[in-house]
Amino acid sequence: MRRINQKSTAGKLMLAAAASGLLLFAACENMAHITPANAQAESLGGEMPAHFTSFSTGNGTIEAIGVGGEVLRGSYGPMPANYSFGSIFNAVYGEYSTLPTAADKGAPTVATLTGTRGTTLNCEFYNNNYSNNGFGACKSLTGALYRIQY
Repeated sequence: MRRINQKSTAGKLMLAAAASGLLLFAACENMAHITPANAQAESLGGEMPAHFTSFSTGNGTIEAIGVGGEVLRGSYGPMPANYSFGSIFNAVYGEYSTLPTAADKGAPTVATLTGTRGTTLNCEFYNNNYSNNGFGACKSLTGALYRIQY
């Protein structure tokens, strides 16, 4: 009669459960387009390629390549309770763009990107956690406006 090693079997089951749990929290990656939305942004150099990493929790990281190769990095997440969403988004898409039709496309999300040469972008966008897509707007501290889509 063959005897089953209970410790070995239990260890394998725990390992399998841990591995499947990690798959639930695996990051999804998207390329994004950050394009100028006003003359000031256009004069700075056009589109900035960006890379989004989403952790399927409404949070993630962003890395973009700005003017002259400046690397801008930051993280994003759901809008904090004390944040008044819409001023940046409305500056790019129009006064009525944050009405429920836009909100149906995702959760209001905010981000701040800081560059290696001092550029700062504050962003507001709608992030869809199910499709890992989104759209929104960013504004530099100097007033350059950008559209963001991923």
